[in-house]
Amino acid sequence: MAAFRDRALRNLVAHAYGRVPYYRRLFDCHGLRPRDIRTVADLPAIPISDKNDLRAVRARDLVAGGLDPERLLRVTTSGVSGEPFTVRRTRLEKRLMAGFWMRAHRHLGARTSDRVAVVRFLRTGVGHDPTPDRRLANAFGRFRHRMVDCTREASDILRVLRDYRPDTLMAYAGVLMRLAEEMTDADRRVLRPRLVMAGGEVLTPAMRRHIRQAFGAPVYGLYGAHELNLIAWDCPPTGEMHTCDDGVILEVIRDGRPAAPGEQGEPVVTNLHSYAMPFIRYRLGDIVTQGLPACACGAPFATIRAVLGRTIDYFPLPDGRRMHPNQITRALYRDAPWLYHYQVVQKRKDLVVLRAVARPAPAPEQLRLLEDRVRSVLGPTVTFHTEIVSALPASSGGKTRALVSEVPRDEA
Repeated sequence: MAAFRDRALRNLVAHAYGRVPYYRRLFDCHGLRPRDIRTVADLPAIPISDKNDLRAVRARDLVAGGLDPERLLRVTTSGVSGEPFTVRRTRLEKRLMAGFWMRAHRHLGARTSDRVAVVRFLRTGVGHDPTPDRRLANAFGRFRHRMVDCTREASDILRVLRDYRPDTLMAYAGVLMRLAEEMTDADRRVLRPRLVMAGGEVLTPAMRRHIRQAFGAPVYGLYGAHELNLIAWDCPPTGEMHTCDDGVILEVIRDGRPAAPGEQGEPVVTNLHSYAMPFIRYRLGDIVTQGLPACACGAPFATIRAVLGRTIDYFPLPDGRRMHPNQITRALYRDAPWLYHYQVVQKRKDLVVLRAVARPAPAPEQLRLLEDRVRSVLGPTVTFHTEIVSALPASSGGKTRALVSEVPRDEA
């Protein structure tokens, strides 16, 4: 694996320098040449890029010379961070990258004969017309997919799922929670998927438990991004996540250095197979917990232990702390079985609100216990209260952000 990754990295860097204006300028400005990057260990010499860096230049400067950006396949990210971004790739790259997802699905128990329902954001509001590849697969009963728009009412989505009766169900974690909340006993009798896969959002232990109870099936998490394809997927025997080491190079950076196992840091990722529009040392803006260099299950992959959320969701507090709001969620998990779905919103530095979908409604003493616990985490300078709601809002991309800071960045 190490030799393959080193060779793939050398090829990618030489291609990006020779054919992609953005990376040519980046390397030249820092006195780098492709010969300086021979192995994965040399990667830190390349400056990190993020979405804002790439959005600041013309599409033609991000795409390999000889390719017309307007003729490439385009995917625009959902903009949950408020910063939509268009990724371009060839049809061959799309098929190659789909193979990494298929492998992960097979590792988690999916079968080629499965009926698969995918509940996600569809920009047209209806299922896309299947591609020729998809039509052929459906005709032969292999990898049959039904796409469902996640912005539809939960009752409509459940009706489609009842009719389709999928073996495998894939959706955003927040959408799965919404469906679990709306399911009737009749739904539970009919909807019996063999496995459920959640991605696109943080999948907390509480969410995993509620979804598993509702659908009566194991729930597995996958971590990826449009820019980078699949990054990691659950390892059921260990509870960690395999990193897709033959598809990407994942660095977890903490205070400018590689994070040690168990430490939290920012993922910086290189897509080894994206040549039309390369992504080299690309900062996603998430927070993950570093795992082991080799998974204990024996698979040839490194691991991460958890995906915690986005960097921008750190809460700046009046006392100067920048607190990751999962410190709040840890308090929520304790002795709060009524908390079915939630969103923590920082309105101001000194005001945090918990929007909670409760099932059943908490007793006054239960609510008071939870609020006291969260206040002890936030400290005396922050006001905290709970709003019991029937449902949580979704962004235009269909995802529900569990942890949101509305404090302007220049005040953080």
